[in-house]
Amino acid sequence: MAVGERFLKFRCTGCGNCCKEPLLPLNDVDLSRLVSHTGESPLSIVKWVTRHEIAMEDEPEAFVRLRQGKRVMVLGHRRGRCRYLGKDDRCTVYDHRPTGCQVFPFDPQFKRDGGLKRLTLIQATDCLYALDGQNDVEGIRQMRERHDTDQHAYYDRVAEWNRDQQRRKRKGEHVGTPRAFLKFLGVRFPSS
Repeated sequence: MAVGERFLKFRCTGCGNCCKEPLLPLNDVDLSRLVSHTGESPLSIVKWVTRHEIAMEDEPEAFVRLRQGKRVMVLGHRRGRCRYLGKDDRCTVYDHRPTGCQVFPFDPQFKRDGGLKRLTLIQATDCLYALDGQNDVEGIRQMRERHDTDQHAYYDRVAEWNRDQQRRKRKGEHVGTPRAFLKFLGVRFPSS
């Protein structure tokens, strides 16, 4: 039996706390999916935060070099909650939500053979969960792999952007804007 296997019985009680307090870093795949679904401008969906606004010490590759300094792209909030959290504390973009939301609250570790080694819950907020649900290891593994694949590809693109911005700065040119970064990623801007 894996350490923490009891958390496979995790069930969301719909308290909405995970969509109120923590900031959720986005990648280009997440953002493109939200833009396609909502028709909103990517600039209205994201918020750019500094290292003082989000704990990302273990992921320095998430910081994008922009004209205003190094920033992390996160899902924007309105009135202290995710912009897509409805008044009933339900997600209004549930089928199109970012993979970071989809893997939450699970933080799994797997053995080399693919078996579950350890399962913990991410402690980003006061989660009022129950332990009477049913989650399968394979589903958690697939979602974690998808999330990690998207994140690593995004971090590679951020590194490419940051190298180019460093070159621009050395030449005395302006560093790029958030709009330029999103266009570099290939994120579509809906026509007005």
